[in-house]
Amino acid sequence: MNSIIVTERGSKSVLERPKVAVITPGSFIIPSGRSSSVERVIEKVVPLASDQLNIRIFGLSDRQLPNFGMVGRVPCFRLPGGNRYLQSILQHLRKWHPDTIDVHNRPRLAYQIKSKLPFTRVLLTLHSTTFISTTYSPLSETSRWLNRVDGIVVNSEYLRSELLLRFPGLQVPILVNPLGVSLEDFIPRWTPLGESLRQARLADFGWENRKVVLYVGRLLPAKGVHHILSAWPTIQKCVPDAMLVIVGSAFYGAERETAYVRRLKKLAEPYQDHIVFLPYIEYPRVADCYNLADVVVVPSGEEEAFGLVNVEAMAAAIPVIATNTGGIPEIVADGQSGYLLPPGSLQQGLAEYVSYLLNHEEVRRVMGCAGRELARSRFRWKHTADRWGQLMRGVE
Repeated sequence: MNSIIVTERGSKSVLERPKVAVITPGSFIIPSGRSSSVERVIEKVVPLASDQLNIRIFGLSDRQLPNFGMVGRVPCFRLPGGNRYLQSILQHLRKWHPDTIDVHNRPRLAYQIKSKLPFTRVLLTLHSTTFISTTYSPLSETSRWLNRVDGIVVNSEYLRSELLLRFPGLQVPILVNPLGVSLEDFIPRWTPLGESLRQARLADFGWENRKVVLYVGRLLPAKGVHHILSAWPTIQKCVPDAMLVIVGSAFYGAERETAYVRRLKKLAEPYQDHIVFLPYIEYPRVADCYNLADVVVVPSGEEEAFGLVNVEAMAAAIPVIATNTGGIPEIVADGQSGYLLPPGSLQQGLAEYVSYLLNHEEVRRVMGCAGRELARSRFRWKHTADRWGQLMRGVE
């Protein structure tokens, strides 16, 4: 169907683009450097598909940003949260009549919207196992929610297999769309510019001539930070000039300490000159931290669906030492862009492989460059956006 659309170049006849409503979980305002990875994925992917689709984003309002704004070239409507969120979304959707509604990471919300708009195509984009676990709702109830939508988009084959394992009666199609990274945000470690900036930043911190092991992420038991701290005494003996830099907090953008964080800091006490905790850093400024690193560790638990830290480290040309579990093996090429360790022997494996890489610069360089190329060829937001655009148009 043809229609007249006014563009920056004036009015012209074009084929109308399919309308897609993107629904955020309603937990954080968008855009924001202090939000979760779900909002970051939306910020990065959706604007890149705006040349294919007529998109509107619906998210949470607060007192910092106006109720209407733009995310790139995409209109963003910020709505009251809590119990009012669903009704506010439905009011907009009933007026706009989108062809497809993409609900992010909230199965119940997707179910509620589909129940109210039964003739509209509703997809659920699932980012993790959090909201399909029994701690969130009984499996029977979650199964009812999932079977009501028209399709589920996941970020890894692991997450697809978990859905099928937990819900063997699932009738809807499950589509895999891996996430990406903005290469331009990361200065590769093994370049003259990358090295000069690294030396300057190390000097700013007073860390000249130190070898830096980096952890970036939330400080939660499932993220496995305690494993690298438990391995640290062995690493310190093997590499006396090593430093561990832990960037993050237990909560997004808040520095409240949990019992787990206090436990981590207790483990670090004997190594105060070698272990540093840095607070949560807003994206994309966190990219500067990767430039400091010689090795990035991702000792996550078994349910890490994807792990953006892995592709961010590779974009910075830093080798990754990660757990061989969840969706991580779909990102890190074992022996090429880093090493994958069995979950049952993380402490021993971290001690061995971190020490090895810190003592072998040429291996770090080769692995880092291989990771950068892997990120460039397979894990860019443009790749994710192109696939997402096809899925929103119903092309599988």
